[in-house]
Amino acid sequence: MTNNLSQTIKLLVVAGFAVCLAAGGFYAYRHYRASGAVLTTAEITTLAKNVALEDRAEWLRLARGVLAAEAVSPLASPREPVNNRGEATRVELGYLLFFDPILSADKTMSCASCHHPDYGMADGLPKGVGVGGHGYGAQRAGTGRVLSRNTPSIFNAAFSSIQFWDGRAGSLEEQALEPIFNEDEMAQPSAAELLKRLRAIPRYRELFGKAFGFNSKQDGSEINLQNVARALAAYERKLNVTDTSYDFFVKGQDERLTTEQLRGLVVFFGQGQCATCHIPPHFHDGVLASIGTTTSIAKDAPLDPDPGFAAVLRREDGFGMFKTPGLRNIERTAPYMHNGAFKTLEEVVEFYNEGGGRGRGLDAISQDSKVTKLELSEQQKKDLVAFMKALNDLAPAPKQPGSVPSGLPVGGK
Repeated sequence: MTNNLSQTIKLLVVAGFAVCLAAGGFYAYRHYRASGAVLTTAEITTLAKNVALEDRAEWLRLARGVLAAEAVSPLASPREPVNNRGEATRVELGYLLFFDPILSADKTMSCASCHHPDYGMADGLPKGVGVGGHGYGAQRAGTGRVLSRNTPSIFNAAFSSIQFWDGRAGSLEEQALEPIFNEDEMAQPSAAELLKRLRAIPRYRELFGKAFGFNSKQDGSEINLQNVARALAAYERKLNVTDTSYDFFVKGQDERLTTEQLRGLVVFFGQGQCATCHIPPHFHDGVLASIGTTTSIAKDAPLDPDPGFAAVLRREDGFGMFKTPGLRNIERTAPYMHNGAFKTLEEVVEFYNEGGGRGRGLDAISQDSKVTKLELSEQQKKDLVAFMKALNDLAPAPKQPGSVPSGLPVGGK
């Protein structure tokens, strides 16, 4: 009799727990969280299917659960090379060099010509405009030589161990000089000419002496290519998006995300699989990969012919592989992809939802196996875009200097 009663009680307990799960699993979820345990992202994704769209309290609970499951941490400061600590004197010098067209062959183009504060430290164009160009953003279109790739934002570039879309540089210092001497970009013909120009300017002799000299005579002896690169890199390393609605949410400010963005956060880490490559807090993974990017958003568009990393690697299996871009400030740096083929975040999400190039039936031989069809609903896609907008910078855009040592127009023509 006692054994039968015990078995009956066990069956009732099991049945009761099953009823709780059938009701959406929230009793079990709350109890699980209250015990101090953490649900997995997959479990939270399943629970999310039964939550009403406007039930903010539950979406907030699920979003917090996802961050706990993914062990998300706040953004830290970037690491600085031992031989290029970010002293104020170097940052100031790099700041002025960045906006000074003295670096280009015809003295009309600066780094800011393509990486402008008004355009999220990019240019807002499908593909960059190099030598011969003038103006910023849409004004620059059609004024000079069109480059082969979209201009990436340099915000948070300090957190990446690879630079350029094809990963051919391993540091900001290594990257800094290439656009200056690239014949399609700033087209500076020789290092000797560049150094001669800089050494002829008293203010630069002073700045380089303070930034790199020891008891410097400020005679221009510290002006060399290595120090030009170091100064530019020191400034670029300070260009970081750290104050976003997402960052404040991670720090505990629940009100920073809308209900739509909370839902999008759950999709981002869950069914959308975005965080597989766009890993917080930087929202990139520091590697190169192929998603089978096409020449346009059109359903019948072919694969983009740009070899990407294959040209660096000199192997076919690197075809179409490009650096995973960070998503901070992503709304403000359209258009997207290495070829600038996608105009909106909605188009990007739809492409991923279809499974990239391979999902469209194209022979994307190097496409990452993680890029597969997602089967997101229209609501989930909208929520996902809303969440990415929570990565917008809330701080003011970087300011241009009032003047530069060369006396040329700040930022170029």
